[in-house]
Amino acid sequence: MRGVLIYCSDYKCSHSIAIRADKWADDVRLSDLEPRFLCQACGKRGADIRPDFHWNKPPVAAMGYR
Repeated sequence: MRGVLIYCSDYKCSHSIAIRADKWADDVRLSDLEPRFLCQACGKRGADIRPDFHWNKPPVAAMGYR
């Protein structure tokens, strides 16, 4: 997995970002990383992290996500 999609854990916020996952070792579980994230939009700690299977494709500008 080369990229991940990170979503704020607050359903009212809906802030999300796509980042590369190369900085973490292969044995790191996504569930171990989730509590470490802090939303830059609302300040809530925690995230929902999912694999980004389209990490090398540009985002769709009209929709704001891939």
